[in-house]
This record gives sequence, structure tokens and C-alpha cells, in this order.
Amino acid sequence: MTLTGCGGSGSASDAGTDLPGAGVRLSGVLSVPAGAAVDSDLNDVNQLGRTRNNDLATAQALTAPVLLVGSVNRPGTGPAGSNQVEGDTTDAYVLDLQAGDLVELEFAPGTTDGVADLDLYVVSNDGTLTGTSDGSDGHYECVRITQAARYYLKIEAFQQAAAYTLRAGPAATPTTGCTATATRATFDPGELVAQSRTPTPGMATALSTSAATLPRGPHLITLPASTPTRKTALAQSATTTATAATHALDTRLETLRYAKTLRATGAYDYVEPNWRLETSATIGTFPPNDLHYGEQRWHHDLIALPAAINRIQALPAQPAQRPIIAVIDTGVMLDHPDLQPQLASLGRTFLTDRLPGDRNQANGDDQRRPEDNAVSHGTHVAGTAAAATFNGIGVAGVAPMARLMPLNVFGRNGSAKTLDILQAMLYAAGLDNNAGVLPARRADVINLSMGSPGACSVAFQDTINRVRAAGTLVVVAAGSKADNASGQRAEVQQPANCAGAIAVGAVNSDRQLSRYANTGTTLTVAAPGGDLGPAGVASGFSEGIFSTLVNFTGDGQRVAGVGPQQGSSMAAPQVSGVLALMRYLDPELSPEAVDALFASGQLTDDLGATGRDSDHGWGLINARKAVDAVLAPQSGADSVASGAATLGVRPVRLDLGSLRSTATLDLVVTTGKRATVTDTVVAVRSNSPAITLRTGTADASTSLHRQLVEIDRRLLPVDGTHRLTITLTLRSGAELTVPVTLDRPAGSASSGAGWGPVHVTLSDPDSGRVLHTVVAHAAQGRYVWQFPGYRRARVTVRAGTDPNNDGVVCGPGEGCGPAGWTATLAGDRSDLDLSLAIVPWGS
Repeated sequence: MTLTGCGGSGSASDAGTDLPGAGVRLSGVLSVPAGAAVDSDLNDVNQLGRTRNNDLATAQALTAPVLLVGSVNRPGTGPAGSNQVEGDTTDAYVLDLQAGDLVELEFAPGTTDGVADLDLYVVSNDGTLTGTSDGSDGHYECVRITQAARYYLKIEAFQQAAAYTLRAGPAATPTTGCTATATRATFDPGELVAQSRTPTPGMATALSTSAATLPRGPHLITLPASTPTRKTALAQSATTTATAATHALDTRLETLRYAKTLRATGAYDYVEPNWRLETSATIGTFPPNDLHYGEQRWHHDLIALPAAINRIQALPAQPAQRPIIAVIDTGVMLDHPDLQPQLASLGRTFLTDRLPGDRNQANGDDQRRPEDNAVSHGTHVAGTAAAATFNGIGVAGVAPMARLMPLNVFGRNGSAKTLDILQAMLYAAGLDNNAGVLPARRADVINLSMGSPGACSVAFQDTINRVRAAGTLVVVAAGSKADNASGQRAEVQQPANCAGAIAVGAVNSDRQLSRYANTGTTLTVAAPGGDLGPAGVASGFSEGIFSTLVNFTGDGQRVAGVGPQQGSSMAAPQVSGVLALMRYLDPELSPEAVDALFASGQLTDDLGATGRDSDHGWGLINARKAVDAVLAPQSGADSVASGAATLGVRPVRLDLGSLRSTATLDLVVTTGKRATVTDTVVAVRSNSPAITLRTGTADASTSLHRQLVEIDRRLLPVDGTHRLTITLTLRSGAELTVPVTLDRPAGSASSGAGWGPVHVTLSDPDSGRVLHTVVAHAAQGRYVWQFPGYRRARVTVRAGTDPNNDGVVCGPGEGCGPAGWTATLAGDRSDLDLSLAIVPWGS
């Protein structure tokens, strides 16, 4: 709604009133959500107690989770108000955030003065720039936090003026579109790497040099001694005490601003900071910060990979030797940034039948060209198994610490010959082969995502026997030639059907047999294979296995990429990765020991018929079980025996952070068959009054019992982190205990700090005319408003904020009580309460 002259309590002409005398008194309470906060220096002229928050030294303290409304503007831009003339280019905030939290900035891209552009910067407590989304377009920017710490958030008006909303805290959903992550990547302040475009007539540049004299190719640009935004930043921070860290940060931020300014000229293909690169980490906590991990999460969760990696990460010391996975396939894109750090410098090409352009070489590079209809098969398989992880780009590998030995047996062909495959297997195992060379160290695991119909040949069986005797595990895709939905089965292909091969079938996200998956009595294990067809899973969504790819530009140049594929070829490297995790923990683990662990159910979640069956082998690979099997942990309290089955609670722990207030626990069969279960839940309890437990409706296909968990942080005794428990008691007397971790932020017992001045309007319902306006201010998160002397017989009450002072209340991104009250008045009313919420952007 648009208001005129609403800079305080005011009224329009009251001619034609219906009530006698002095009228009635109207009042009410305006409430805002917990975590509501407001920028301390809005453009709204009605704001009380304005305090500048323009830099780290004057940063406004917040508590996560927070939903804040604010405004920034370049000098002389935006609506008339408190900041219009001098400008308010930067708002700074400080708060504690946890790993996995999101910082989200949203604003309106258009103003009456032109296109607004705001930037979000995340700065660590020591003044180090850890995250930025300044290069993004549109009106939404975000950064995902990867490490618990205290952070400064800086919101800057790069261009024009805008109101904004800032959200910081746990993500509302496990996966979001947020791709920028907070990492401690560094660059040299004042230095930019740029590449100039081929000049066109009339092209403008931000440099004094003409476009025709700009260097070609990548070159260095240094930050000028003075830029317009630097002058403004210095002027606004002149009254604060700036530290050396503040000056260093200002130089870094100005470097990013200047890069953005140069990009906007159109004279460059790119302008970027001069980043310093470091070697990738080989172990860390899951979920990792890899750019496309959101697309991988479903299949990593399905095989319990996060729990496995976090168990390894928690070890007092990490093993010194990294396992090696030999990928015998179409070769690997060796310069792919997500694979290059993982290469063991042991790759080779084995080709006896070469096409033009094929070559035997000592690196295993993917030699396919665009005209070969290349599908990036080997590159995708390699990334699935062991892509570099925790590096903020690309994807995450199942075994982040593993090295890759790429062995190309396809060249530019669409198929590989048995002899080349056999020779590559012998090489990988450190055995004599026709290349006449041996690797410096044999592979721990061989992955063969290939096969052909028919029984296991003598040649393959002999080679697998020799490779296993050398200590190398052999993982083979079972095949993807079936049409199970139509009843057209296909047998496990060779060499997956050879004795000693770990034959891998495929399941979808519903843990059901994939429609294309080959089956048979020689199947060992199943893993997620993906399904790119919308009918493949119950959800109706396409779900591929997301990994590294080789892409080609229009002119045939090879470039790195990522994307989804499906098939048992994608399932096999997940099993190879899990086995690599086991070899990381125990390099001497023998193939025979692995066979025994499969047979005992210690590496899988049983699916289908009890024990080994033709559709799933021993069941779905479980990375956490595999890690536990090697580490031989003592039996914990998160699983109990029930008849011939084992019961457990999923998830095994709840990490609710500072925002989540509900969760669900399910009692499930972790091993064995549901039909053999003899137990049920008879009682539940928690050790805190802040936890309320209710029985929910279980999904009969997957859950024996469902427990609904509700959290009321007001019942926690103090602010801070709380470690609680929920215990399920079974009829047998056994108990299952689930740890619960949650935070109560400082001040969360109140209902929030408010969203700044709220304009309450009293309107004539018949004409829609605003008769009176009251400006209410928050006190401990509550707004109490009142107006004496309202003289009409009916009233409509509405309320909203106007942080940028543009005269439009309840604009996009502003607080608003959308429903309003319309009442017929017979006397005073004190119950005209409204709840405010943020108006969605784009409304």
C-alpha cells in the first residue's frame, strides 16, 4: 500500500464521522517472528536511535537465526530519507554461525533511479575474507558456511539503492540453490587477472589505455591508488578506529569491487582476483563444500557415506598411505580440476587396435573427440569414486583420500578388446604385462565399469585370480541391459560373473531394483545407479549420479564439466570408493576378508529376500558399516538385535542447530528381515522438558515406528549449545538412544527485535481511504500501538514497514501484516493485533 505524509501519527479529513463525541480508542499488538531484526541505520526517517554500522569496527551484533530488513544506497540515489544525500553504501553485521548455515541476501533489482546491485561479503573473525557472491547477477545472493565461527557480514550497494532482507542460520531444506561457500581462499589484494576482449568500434574501457592497446591473453591489472568506491568507504569509516586488519580487508574488498567495475565495461572476457591455490584436503567432515554436492547428496546418503567419512575424520590420527583406485575405462580427462589432484602419475593407455589419433601413452588420458560421440564415461566413473573433495568446486568423491590410476583401454573406439583389458588389470596389480613397465605401487582396487554378455571366459577368470592373489580387489559393473519393468531380465555380464569379482548391480533412490539393472546369482552387491527417466523412481523426478565430465565447446575445445549419468557403471565406482575407504584404514585387508565381510552382512543393508539374492546380491552397500567393520567398534546403543534382525533408529543423531524445531525418528530394520522382528516400541523419553515426543504415522514399507520430535528452546535453562538425548524402549527391554544437539541463541527467549518502525493505518472500509497513520516502535520484539479518538463506525487496520522510505508500505521484502482487521465499532477495542511477515520478493 502507498501512504502519503506518514512520517508519524497523522490523520486525513474526518468529515462524515459516524460516532458521537470524541470517538473510541483503538489499540493492539504487532508481533514479528523470532529472530526478526532491523538494520540500525535505515533510510526510514521514523527510525529511533539510529546507529551507523558501516564497517567491522561498528558492526551491528546479531544472533542466528536472524531475518533482518535493511537498506543501503550510493550517495545521491534512492528515495529521500535519512541516507539519501550522504549515502549508506555499507551495512556490517557480526554473528556466530555453524557449519551448514546459509547467509542469504535478497533485494529488489530495480529502482526509480535504475538497476540496483548489492553485494554480500562474509568475513571471518580475524578479518579474512572467506566468502563472496559479488559476481552474481539478479537480486539473490548467498554464501554457505562450512566452518563454525564468528563472522562479519558486509552488504554493499555497488550501484544505486535498495531495501533488502538478510537471512542467516540453518538452511530450511537440505539442498538449496546456494552454490557459493565460505572458504579461506586467498588472493593478493590489489591484483587482478584479466583477459581483454577483441576490441570493437566504440568499446568503452575503464582504463586510460585504449581498447586497442590492451594486452591479449591473461594479464595482470593492479588496483589504482584511488577509486570512487574506495573514496566513499574511507570517508564513511573516517570516524572509526581502523586496525591493520581492517585496512587489509578494505583493500581486498576494493579489489573485488574494482574487478566488478571492469567487468561491467564489456572490455574483458573475465576479470578475477589473483587467487592463490593450494593442494586439496583428502579428508574432512561431510557434507563437504563442493559446489555440486547438493546433486550428489541423495546417493551419498543412501550408502551412508557422510557417516562413514565423519567417522574416519574423527580418528585421532589419519593413516599415512592413500589407497589407489585403478579406473580401467575410456581414459580420464587428466586436466580436469576435480581429478588432477587425485592422479597417482601411474596412468597408461593399453591399445592394440588403434584408430587415427589413438596413441599408446603413459598417462591414461581420454582421447575421444567430439565426433566420437564421447560420453565422458571414464571421467565420470573416476570422479564418482575419488574426485577431489573439500575444494569448493565440482563434486565430491566417495573416497576423497584415494588416488586415481587411469588406464585407457578404449582410445577412440566405442568398445575395448579383452587383451587390452587383461593387460591393464595386470599392470594395475603390479604384475608383468605387455607394456613392459610396472607401477610404483599396485592399485588397491580395480574398477571395471564395462562388460559383455556371456559366461566368464577362462582368460578373465585367470587374470582375476592372479590379480586377487596380488592383493588387489576387482569391482565390476553387472550390466545395464535389462528392462525389469517389462519383465525382461538380463543376466550379470562378464567379467562381473567371474568368481572373485565383486559384481555390482543398481538400485534407485527408493532402494528398489533399477529398471535397467542386470541380475543373477553371481551378483555381489548393489549401489545407487541413478535414473534419468522420470518414471524411474516413485518421486517422479529424474535422479542421476552426478560426477565429473568432459565437455566440448562449439569449436571443439575440451573443457571440464560436471553432470549426471545412470547405469551400473555409475554404481560400481561407489563400491570401489567404499572399498578404498576400507583399504585406507587397513592396507593389508585381503580380498578373502572382504568376501567374508560381504557374506556376514557387515558391509550392506539387506534388501529383497533374506541374505544373498539375485536382485541385490548381499544388499545395498553401506559405507558406515564398512568403516565400522574395519575399525571393529564396540557395539553401540544405536542398534539392537530383534529375532533374526537388527533394529536401529534413523537418523542415528539429530543436529537441530539454532532454528529447526521439529524432526522425525524412525525405527527401522538395519539387517535381516522385517518378518523376523519380535520387538516394538513401548515407551519413549527425553532428558529435557524442551523436547516433546509424539507418535507419528510410520511408512509401513520402511518404518516400524515413527517418533515426532518438537523443540521449545524457551524451556532450555540457558543460552548456548545443549546436548540432549531421546531414548526409545522396546518391549524386550532393550533401549535405543539418539543424541540430540541444538542451540539456544542469546536472547532467543524474546520474540525478536522487530523490523524497525511499523506504520499502522486506519482506513475507512467503504472508501478504502486512509484516515489515520500511527508509527509504532518495537520494545523487546513487540509493537504496542494505539490511537485515541477514532470516530468512524467501521475501521480497517493494516500495518507494514518502509525501510527505504519510498512511501510504499508492505513493499517486497518488507514486513507486513497482510490480512488486516476490518471491524464494526461499538466502543474501545484493544484486540486489534496483527502478525507481520516478510512480503515475498517479486510480489
